[in-house]
Amino acid sequence: MNHAASAVEAAAAIAVCARATIPQLGFIHEDPGQSFAHDVADLYRDSITIPCAFRAAKHVTERPADNVERMTRRLTGTALAKEKVIPEMIERIKAIIEGRD
Repeated sequence: MNHAASAVEAAAAIAVCARATIPQLGFIHEDPGQSFAHDVADLYRDSITIPCAFRAAKHVTERPADNVERMTRRLTGTALAKEKVIPEMIERIKAIIEGRD
């Protein structure tokens, strides 16, 4: 789960920087460096993070020689790209800042 969450948080950090918003401006999290990125990443926990982590776990149970961390990162990266999550995050940040979300 941690590897998938880290990948989604990295994507959120990219989106936060792309919108030139303040990363420390968290609404839920209070991490002094990336609070807002953590908040944005949480919006994708149920659609990206959890499904990718469980798909990786299933894959490794079927192929024990594979590395679960590597598989999790690979599946999460694929999902982020396929579902165009970073552009969606950027639009959601814009909507939040403008008070539309």
